Amino acid sequence: MSYIKSYGIALPHFKIEDVVLHPKGKKGVTKSVCFTDEDLITLAYEAASKLELSPSLREGWGGINLKPDAVLFATSTPVFKSRYHASFLADLLHLPQGILALDFTNSTRSGTDALLLANTLIDSGNYKNILVVAADVHFPAIGKELSTPFGHAACAILVSKEVGVAEITAAKSYSSSLAEEFSYKINTIQYDPRFSRDAGFKTNLTNSLKDFVTNPKQYDAVILNSLYARMAGGIFAKAGFEETQFAKDTLISKIGNTGAAHGLLLLINELESTPFPSGRAGDGTILLADYTNGTNFFEIKTFGTLKEKVVQEQLKNVELINSYQDYLLLRKAGNYNSANYETKEMFSSEMMQEREKDTLQYLKGLKCDECGTIYYLKSTRCKKCKGDKFSTVQLAKHGTVYTLASEHYFPSSFPPINMLVIDLDGGGRVTVQQTDTMYPEKNKIQIGSKVKLVLRKMIENDAKPNYFWKGIKI
Repeated sequence: MSYIKSYGIALPHFKIEDVVLHPKGKKGVTKSVCFTDEDLITLAYEAASKLELSPSLREGWGGINLKPDAVLFATSTPVFKSRYHASFLADLLHLPQGILALDFTNSTRSGTDALLLANTLIDSGNYKNILVVAADVHFPAIGKELSTPFGHAACAILVSKEVGVAEITAAKSYSSSLAEEFSYKINTIQYDPRFSRDAGFKTNLTNSLKDFVTNPKQYDAVILNSLYARMAGGIFAKAGFEETQFAKDTLISKIGNTGAAHGLLLLINELESTPFPSGRAGDGTILLADYTNGTNFFEIKTFGTLKEKVVQEQLKNVELINSYQDYLLLRKAGNYNSANYETKEMFSSEMMQEREKDTLQYLKGLKCDECGTIYYLKSTRCKKCKGDKFSTVQLAKHGTVYTLASEHYFPSSFPPINMLVIDLDGGGRVTVQQTDTMYPEKNKIQIGSKVKLVLRKMIENDAKPNYFWKGIKI
């Protein structure tokens, strides 16, 4: 028996309307799109970091009973090969070395694959808290944006043996030997649509429903995450379900189809929604089905209405992309596809990065034992009292702009780059770039502006992983 203890999501600040992607697109239908210095690692980190801030966790990772002892990472758009995203993310989150860290990277069902394993491991009694993170960042081929499902997002769920916001009461996976569409080497293979969807999707869903569901009427909400969801009405009706039980996918028209993260996002959205499609508010039972070359089923019991509305709050913090040309810059099209294009590697030292990890990665500073002055960068003596005794302290990730400069000469998709000197709340001063500044006139910043720090890629066209803190205006 396992519980969803807490969760967090991350959506890019920018979205683009379908009508901007193509003249035949619908106005008001949008897809979330990463900024030039975002990728699935930064989205995953942001989503997982929000678990620490959740009221349901009280002390975050500080509570020894709640610190994850395993990390499961899911994506259908991996950035690493021969390196685990899960262990990389665990290190960014300052989790202990040597914990279980596994990747699920083969399909858009990977998110619920990871949740399924987390539930099994918790039930085994060998693990107490497992962090499940799903993130996808996919750009369709140019001109195929409306016909290809895409949307950028990340979702993090802490699965625990301790009682949380919901309980996973049953879970099971049903494989299918037939896939409707898949990649083989570098080719996209599509079988005959009518045959493959009958022999694949319909057959698998029909058989798995018969095995997993014993009482269709007990469910207050039914979530089906599949590209073929519209074909499932008759199958569910024959199994004894009512149309009123189904939860509509209200996210796909706002952020697009977010791949491996989408099934988990639909679940979180339903946990925060009240009343359920059945009309009941508060306690209820949710059936989640996630199909891609097989189906994962979950039966989830909820405990009352959640006060936190994480999904809706995230959907408010958006900025629309004005033109297709700006989208192409985000997508790094044009010259970025040239045979002569080369990624750039800024100076970095793995040895120095590891040695100074507390400072550069975990944002820890030094506090003078004599006068209490806090520094970000190491100092042999306190500039205020000349003392030489320091203690390590955790710096805040928000503060106030002390001064700034706009640099037009440094290569950037959206110049200028604003360099900010920030006085952090509680002490310490850092110098970082401002980010999410596609349109400078909408993101004017000045001395005294409030900002927060976010983890981003240091440069857009990086040749190797190089992440650091940047500032966004609050």
